[in-house]
Amino acid sequence: MTQAVNLAALANNGSLQMPTWTTGTRPTGATGLTGYNTTAGYVEVYNGSAWVAVGDQTANYSIEYLIVAGGGGGGHNAGAGGGAGGYISSSGSVLASTAYAITVGAGGAGGTGSIGGNGSNSTGFSQTAIGGGAGTSAGGTGANGGSGGGGAATGGGGSGTAGQGNNGGSGNGQDGAARAGAGGGGAGGGGQSTPSSSQGGAGGSGSTWLNGTTYAGGGGGSPHNGTGGAAGSGGGGRGDNGSPSGGGGSGSAGTANTGGGGGAGSGYGYNGYDGGSGIVILRYAGAQRGSGGTYSSSGGYSYHTFTSSGTYTA
Repeated sequence: MTQAVNLAALANNGSLQMPTWTTGTRPTGATGLTGYNTTAGYVEVYNGSAWVAVGDQTANYSIEYLIVAGGGGGGHNAGAGGGAGGYISSSGSVLASTAYAITVGAGGAGGTGSIGGNGSNSTGFSQTAIGGGAGTSAGGTGANGGSGGGGAATGGGGSGTAGQGNNGGSGNGQDGAARAGAGGGGAGGGGQSTPSSSQGGAGGSGSTWLNGTTYAGGGGGSPHNGTGGAAGSGGGGRGDNGSPSGGGGSGSAGTANTGGGGGAGSGYGYNGYDGGSGIVILRYAGAQRGSGGTYSSSGGYSYHTFTSSGTYTA
Protein backbone atom coordinates (compact mmCIF):
# COMPACT_ATOMS: atom_id res chain seq x y z
CA MET A 1 0.00 0.00 0.00
CA THR A 2 1.33 3.44 -0.90
CA GLN A 3 1.79 5.76 2.10
CA ALA A 4 0.23 9.23 1.89
CA VAL A 5 2.69 12.09 1.66
CA ASN A 6 2.24 15.01 4.07
CA LEU A 7 2.79 17.91 1.67
CA ALA A 8 2.50 20.56 4.37
CA ALA A 9 5.28 18.96 6.42
CA LEU A 10 7.55 18.82 3.38
CA ALA A 11 6.83 22.45 2.59
CA ASN A 12 7.57 23.45 6.18
CA ASN A 13 10.97 21.74 6.29
CA GLY A 14 12.00 22.97 2.85
CA SER A 15 12.02 19.56 1.12
CA LEU A 16 9.23 20.55 -1.22
CA GLN A 17 10.17 23.40 -3.52
CA MET A 18 7.09 25.46 -4.35
CA PRO A 19 5.81 29.03 -3.97
CA THR A 20 4.54 30.13 -0.58
CA TRP A 21 1.98 32.83 0.24
CA THR A 22 -0.55 33.89 2.84
CA THR A 23 -4.30 33.95 2.33
CA GLY A 24 -4.11 37.72 1.83
CA THR A 25 -1.20 37.65 -0.66
CA ARG A 26 -2.16 34.86 -3.02
CA PRO A 27 -1.18 35.51 -6.65
CA THR A 28 -3.88 35.88 -9.27
CA GLY A 29 -5.54 32.49 -9.60
CA ALA A 30 -4.75 30.41 -12.68
CA THR A 31 -6.16 26.91 -12.93
CA GLY A 32 -3.61 24.43 -11.56
CA LEU A 33 -1.50 27.03 -9.73
CA THR A 34 -0.18 25.35 -6.56
CA GLY A 35 1.57 26.71 -3.48
CA TYR A 36 1.87 26.44 0.29
CA ASN A 37 -0.53 28.70 2.26
CA THR A 38 1.34 29.70 5.44
CA THR A 39 -1.84 31.21 6.95
CA ALA A 40 -3.88 28.03 6.63
CA GLY A 41 -0.97 25.60 7.03
CA TYR A 42 -1.52 23.47 3.93
CA VAL A 43 -0.71 23.14 0.24
CA GLU A 44 -3.48 24.45 -2.01
CA VAL A 45 -4.32 24.58 -5.70
CA TYR A 46 -6.60 26.91 -7.67
CA ASN A 47 -9.28 24.81 -9.41
CA GLY A 48 -10.57 27.58 -11.66
CA SER A 49 -13.12 28.96 -9.20
CA ALA A 50 -11.68 28.51 -5.69
CA TRP A 51 -8.52 27.64 -3.74
CA VAL A 52 -8.73 24.06 -2.39
CA ALA A 53 -6.45 21.92 -0.24
CA VAL A 54 -4.47 19.12 -1.96
CA GLY A 55 -2.74 15.90 -0.92
CA ASP A 56 -3.69 14.59 2.51
CA GLN A 57 -4.35 18.07 3.89
CA THR A 58 -7.59 18.92 5.68
CA ALA A 59 -10.14 20.13 3.14
CA ASN A 60 -11.27 23.49 4.40
CA TYR A 61 -12.45 26.51 2.47
CA SER A 62 -13.15 30.20 2.93
CA ILE A 63 -16.59 31.68 3.48
CA GLU A 64 -18.06 35.14 3.94
CA TYR A 65 -21.11 35.45 6.16
CA LEU A 66 -23.80 37.72 7.52
CA ILE A 67 -25.50 37.27 10.89
CA VAL A 68 -28.47 39.51 11.80
CA ALA A 69 -30.42 39.21 15.05
CA GLY A 70 -34.12 39.82 15.55
CA GLY A 71 -35.26 43.46 15.73
CA GLY A 72 -36.76 45.06 18.83
CA GLY A 73 -40.48 45.72 19.16
CA GLY A 74 -41.91 49.25 18.97
CA GLY A 75 -43.27 51.07 22.01
CA HIS A 76 -46.90 51.62 23.03
CA ASN A 77 -48.98 54.85 23.07
CA ALA A 78 -47.01 57.62 21.32
CA GLY A 79 -43.98 55.39 21.75
CA ALA A 80 -40.60 54.98 20.13
CA GLY A 81 -39.36 52.70 17.38
CA GLY A 82 -37.56 49.44 18.07
CA GLY A 83 -33.84 49.10 17.41
CA ALA A 84 -32.58 46.82 14.65
CA GLY A 85 -31.02 43.47 15.41
CA GLY A 86 -27.25 43.32 15.64
CA TYR A 87 -25.51 43.08 12.25
CA ILE A 88 -22.26 41.11 11.82
CA SER A 89 -20.51 40.83 8.46
CA SER A 90 -17.31 38.78 8.55
CA SER A 91 -15.33 35.94 6.96
CA GLY A 92 -13.54 32.77 7.99
CA SER A 93 -13.03 29.16 6.97
CA VAL A 94 -15.01 25.96 7.48
CA LEU A 95 -13.88 22.33 7.63
CA ALA A 96 -15.33 19.91 5.10
CA SER A 97 -17.89 17.43 6.49
CA THR A 98 -18.22 19.48 9.68
CA ALA A 99 -21.63 20.61 10.97
CA TYR A 100 -22.12 24.21 12.13
CA ALA A 101 -25.18 25.13 14.20
CA ILE A 102 -27.10 28.22 13.04
CA THR A 103 -29.58 30.11 15.22
CA VAL A 104 -31.91 32.74 13.73
CA GLY A 105 -33.40 35.07 16.34
CA ALA A 106 -37.06 36.07 16.49
CA GLY A 107 -38.25 39.67 16.49
CA GLY A 108 -39.35 41.26 19.75
CA ALA A 109 -43.03 41.79 20.50
CA GLY A 110 -44.59 45.23 20.12
CA GLY A 111 -45.42 46.98 23.38
CA THR A 112 -48.98 46.47 24.63
CA GLY A 113 -48.82 48.48 27.84
CA SER A 114 -45.37 50.03 27.87
CA ILE A 115 -42.01 49.18 26.34
CA GLY A 116 -41.80 46.52 23.63
CA GLY A 117 -39.71 43.33 23.79
CA ASN A 118 -36.08 42.97 22.74
CA GLY A 119 -35.27 40.84 19.72
CA SER A 120 -33.55 37.48 20.16
CA ASN A 121 -29.90 36.79 19.34
CA SER A 122 -28.73 35.08 16.14
CA THR A 123 -25.60 32.90 16.19
CA GLY A 124 -23.27 31.07 13.82
CA PHE A 125 -19.56 30.42 13.21
CA SER A 126 -18.68 31.34 16.84
CA GLN A 127 -20.30 34.78 16.49
CA THR A 128 -23.35 36.21 18.28
CA ALA A 129 -25.45 39.08 16.92
CA ILE A 130 -27.36 40.78 19.76
CA GLY A 131 -31.13 41.23 19.53
CA GLY A 132 -32.40 44.76 18.88
CA GLY A 133 -33.41 46.95 21.82
CA ALA A 134 -37.10 47.64 22.32
CA GLY A 135 -38.67 51.06 21.78
CA THR A 136 -40.24 52.55 24.89
CA SER A 137 -43.52 54.23 25.73
CA ALA A 138 -43.97 57.79 26.98
CA GLY A 139 -41.29 58.92 29.42
CA GLY A 140 -39.20 55.76 29.24
CA THR A 141 -35.68 55.09 28.01
CA GLY A 142 -35.18 52.81 25.03
CA ALA A 143 -33.67 49.39 25.68
CA ASN A 144 -30.07 48.54 24.83
CA GLY A 145 -29.41 45.94 22.13
CA GLY A 146 -27.70 45.25 18.81
CA SER A 147 -29.07 48.69 17.95
CA GLY A 148 -30.77 50.66 20.71
CA GLY A 149 -34.50 51.30 20.92
CA GLY A 150 -35.77 54.87 20.75
CA GLY A 151 -36.81 56.99 23.71
CA ALA A 152 -40.25 58.63 24.01
CA ALA A 153 -41.33 61.96 25.53
CA THR A 154 -38.65 62.74 28.14
CA GLY A 155 -36.77 59.45 27.67
CA GLY A 156 -33.41 58.90 26.00
CA GLY A 157 -32.45 56.29 23.45
CA GLY A 158 -30.97 52.88 24.19
CA SER A 159 -27.36 52.05 23.35
CA GLY A 160 -26.28 49.91 20.41
CA THR A 161 -23.58 47.23 20.57
CA ALA A 162 -20.19 48.34 19.25
CA GLY A 163 -19.53 46.91 15.80
CA GLN A 164 -23.13 45.70 15.40
CA GLY A 165 -25.42 48.73 15.48
CA ASN A 166 -26.17 52.26 16.67
CA ASN A 167 -28.05 54.13 19.39
CA GLY A 168 -31.73 54.96 19.40
CA GLY A 169 -32.86 58.59 19.27
CA SER A 170 -34.15 60.62 22.22
CA GLY A 171 -37.72 61.80 22.84
CA ASN A 172 -38.75 65.41 22.41
CA GLY A 173 -38.51 66.22 26.12
CA GLN A 174 -42.24 66.83 26.62
CA ASP A 175 -45.03 64.71 28.05
CA GLY A 176 -48.81 64.75 27.73
CA ALA A 177 -50.43 65.60 24.41
CA ALA A 178 -47.18 67.25 23.24
CA ARG A 179 -45.13 64.06 23.44
CA ALA A 180 -43.63 62.08 20.58
CA GLY A 181 -41.32 59.07 20.24
CA ALA A 182 -37.91 58.79 18.59
CA GLY A 183 -36.66 56.29 16.03
CA GLY A 184 -34.80 53.10 16.85
CA GLY A 185 -31.17 52.72 15.80
CA GLY A 186 -30.08 50.81 12.70
CA ALA A 187 -26.93 49.02 11.56
CA GLY A 188 -25.99 51.96 9.33
CA GLY A 189 -27.05 54.92 11.47
CA GLY A 190 -28.59 56.05 14.73
CA GLY A 191 -32.31 56.58 15.25
CA GLN A 192 -33.58 60.12 14.73
CA SER A 193 -34.37 62.03 17.87
CA THR A 194 -37.93 63.37 17.87
CA PRO A 195 -38.04 66.42 15.54
CA SER A 196 -41.13 67.98 17.17
CA SER A 197 -44.17 67.17 19.26
CA SER A 198 -46.14 66.41 16.08
CA GLN A 199 -43.57 64.23 14.31
CA GLY A 200 -42.16 60.82 15.27
CA GLY A 201 -38.46 60.23 14.72
CA ALA A 202 -37.32 58.15 11.74
CA GLY A 203 -35.65 54.78 12.21
CA GLY A 204 -31.91 54.55 11.61
CA SER A 205 -30.72 53.22 8.26
CA GLY A 206 -29.60 49.64 7.76
CA SER A 207 -26.48 48.28 6.07
CA THR A 208 -26.14 46.61 2.67
CA TRP A 209 -24.42 43.22 2.51
CA LEU A 210 -22.46 41.57 -0.32
CA ASN A 211 -25.63 40.26 -1.97
CA GLY A 212 -26.86 43.84 -2.53
CA THR A 213 -29.68 43.64 0.05
CA THR A 214 -30.03 46.04 2.98
CA TYR A 215 -30.72 44.68 6.47
CA ALA A 216 -31.19 45.88 10.06
CA GLY A 217 -33.07 49.18 9.76
CA GLY A 218 -34.61 50.86 12.82
CA GLY A 219 -38.31 51.38 13.52
CA GLY A 220 -40.00 54.79 13.40
CA GLY A 221 -41.48 56.57 16.43
CA SER A 222 -45.00 57.90 16.83
CA PRO A 223 -46.48 61.17 18.15
CA HIS A 224 -49.54 61.68 20.30
CA ASN A 225 -50.91 63.86 17.51
CA GLY A 226 -49.23 64.15 14.11
CA THR A 227 -47.17 62.10 11.67
CA GLY A 228 -45.40 58.81 12.33
CA GLY A 229 -41.67 58.45 11.84
CA ALA A 230 -40.35 56.86 8.64
CA ALA A 231 -39.07 53.31 8.59
CA GLY A 232 -35.32 52.83 8.48
CA SER A 233 -34.06 51.30 5.22
CA GLY A 234 -33.42 47.60 5.66
CA GLY A 235 -36.72 46.34 7.00
CA GLY A 236 -37.58 48.81 9.75
CA GLY A 237 -41.26 49.44 10.52
CA ARG A 238 -43.03 52.79 10.20
CA GLY A 239 -44.45 54.55 13.25
CA ASP A 240 -48.19 55.14 13.60
CA ASN A 241 -49.71 58.49 12.77
CA GLY A 242 -51.26 60.11 15.84
CA SER A 243 -54.81 61.40 16.05
CA PRO A 244 -57.34 62.24 18.77
CA SER A 245 -59.71 59.77 17.11
CA GLY A 246 -57.01 57.10 17.01
CA GLY A 247 -54.08 56.64 14.69
CA GLY A 248 -53.56 52.90 15.17
CA GLY A 249 -53.03 50.75 12.10
CA SER A 250 -51.03 53.22 10.03
CA GLY A 251 -47.63 51.92 11.18
CA SER A 252 -45.93 48.60 10.45
CA ALA A 253 -43.89 45.78 11.88
CA GLY A 254 -40.25 45.15 11.06
CA THR A 255 -39.90 43.02 7.92
CA ALA A 256 -39.33 39.31 8.51
CA ASN A 257 -35.74 38.07 8.04
CA THR A 258 -34.21 41.53 7.95
CA GLY A 259 -33.78 42.20 11.68
CA GLY A 260 -35.72 45.46 11.26
CA GLY A 261 -37.08 47.24 14.36
CA GLY A 262 -40.84 47.52 14.82
CA GLY A 263 -42.70 50.81 14.43
CA ALA A 264 -44.30 52.51 17.44
CA GLY A 265 -47.99 52.73 18.30
CA SER A 266 -49.66 56.14 18.39
CA GLY A 267 -51.22 58.03 21.29
CA TYR A 268 -54.53 57.12 22.96
CA GLY A 269 -53.37 53.64 23.84
CA TYR A 270 -52.29 52.00 20.60
CA ASN A 271 -49.88 49.07 20.70
CA GLY A 272 -46.45 48.98 19.13
CA TYR A 273 -45.50 46.69 16.25
CA ASP A 274 -43.32 43.58 16.34
CA GLY A 275 -39.69 43.57 15.26
CA GLY A 276 -38.60 41.55 12.24
CA SER A 277 -36.89 38.17 12.63
CA GLY A 278 -33.20 37.82 11.83
CA ILE A 279 -31.27 36.00 9.12
CA VAL A 280 -27.95 34.19 8.57
CA ILE A 281 -26.33 33.96 5.11
CA LEU A 282 -23.01 32.52 4.02
CA ARG A 283 -21.35 32.47 0.63
CA TYR A 284 -18.22 31.02 -0.98
CA ALA A 285 -16.69 31.12 -4.45
CA GLY A 286 -17.59 28.50 -7.02
CA ALA A 287 -20.02 25.61 -7.21
CA GLN A 288 -21.97 24.18 -4.27
CA ARG A 289 -19.82 22.47 -1.64
CA GLY A 290 -21.95 22.49 1.53
CA SER A 291 -25.58 21.93 2.47
CA GLY A 292 -28.12 23.62 4.70
CA GLY A 293 -30.48 26.55 4.45
CA THR A 294 -31.79 27.61 1.04
CA TYR A 295 -29.15 27.25 -1.66
CA SER A 296 -28.74 29.69 -4.56
CA SER A 297 -25.95 30.92 -6.80
CA SER A 298 -25.14 34.31 -8.28
CA GLY A 299 -22.10 36.05 -9.74
CA GLY A 300 -19.79 33.08 -9.31
CA TYR A 301 -20.74 32.52 -5.65
CA SER A 302 -22.76 29.89 -3.84
CA TYR A 303 -25.15 31.19 -1.15
CA HIS A 304 -26.81 29.39 1.77
CA THR A 305 -29.59 31.43 3.40
CA PHE A 306 -31.07 30.57 6.80
CA THR A 307 -34.40 32.18 7.64
CA SER A 308 -34.87 29.82 10.58
CA SER A 309 -32.50 27.89 12.81
CA GLY A 310 -30.70 24.91 11.29
CA THR A 311 -27.31 23.37 10.48
CA TYR A 312 -24.74 24.12 7.80
CA THR A 313 -22.66 21.08 6.82
CA ALA A 314 -19.48 22.14 5.05
